[in-house]
Amino acid sequence: MEADFAALPAADRYHLLTNFVGPRPIALVTTLNPDGTANAAPMSFFNVISHDPPLLVIGIQPRKDGRPKDTLANLRRTGEFSVNMVDLALAPAMATTAMPVEPGVDELALANLTALPGASVACPRISESPCAMECRVERLIDWPQRTLVIGEVFAM
Repeated sequence: MEADFAALPAADRYHLLTNFVGPRPIALVTTLNPDGTANAAPMSFFNVISHDPPLLVIGIQPRKDGRPKDTLANLRRTGEFSVNMVDLALAPAMATTAMPVEPGVDELALANLTALPGASVACPRISESPCAMECRVERLIDWPQRTLVIGEVFAM
């Protein structure tokens, strides 16, 4: 099989890429909303890209109506986030955080998750997660349909 990505619709490219690159980890990203409440959102385009310096990347697309997701707006404002790894026990709560809600809703409270203070960032990490990486934005790369967030890991 050969696929010409320039000729394929975006949905077909998505299915090819996500079915052949695996396993795909899920980043449950926590940030702080402007009012200080927690924002949590799962990101399926995520991976570690370097150990020296310790870097990871997250791909964030806008909401279906074109508005930026709260996670990206918070990252642009604060420059800090935590990546909470998702295991099977955390999967149902992660699905709850994926629900479309208006800005300012505390998704951790909505999903009955426990926020712990970050060691090196102001945003919380999730107690129920087996691992959390506390990060600061190193770089943002914007495309019309997605922003790549490169984060430097400061604590784990």
